[in-house]
Amino acid sequence: MSYSYSDISDFISEAKKKKTLTTGDCDAPVVDDSDVKITEEKKKGLWDNIHAKRKRGEKPAKPGDEDYPKTLNVESAAWTRKEGKNKEGGLNEKGRKSYEAENPGSDLKAPSKEKGNKRRSSFCARMKGMKKKLTSAKTASDPDSRINKSLRAWDC
Repeated sequence: MSYSYSDISDFISEAKKKKTLTTGDCDAPVVDDSDVKITEEKKKGLWDNIHAKRKRGEKPAKPGDEDYPKTLNVESAAWTRKEGKNKEGGLNEKGRKSYEAENPGSDLKAPSKEKGNKRRSSFCARMKGMKKKLTSAKTASDPDSRINKSLRAWDC
């Protein structure tokens, strides 16, 4: 037999409304406490635990502590970090593989420098427009910006 907190609170509120009963007044079966299990309606999340800890006056857990949450120790994909990016612009092989693993169905290829390649001309047109409209004057003129490195890698 399993009861939720709302069921128990309903029982209590109904009992408070009624008169006090003695054991001889009702014919309900006697329930053994070992048969009753109380289930939680909703699991408490990370922030509930953090707020409860603050309320108790405890200091926050630090990385490496036993009670430090594992969800905050997640390492990002290689394509978002330095090790997945090419020094000359764009992604290196490791970055392309990690992107494809996160986004099934994608098929990233290395930059092409062939003059007649449609993929190259499309990329160059798209990136030149982005450089004009979406970057600051400082970024557009900086030779070490990611967009300028990428345009050089594609020979745009």
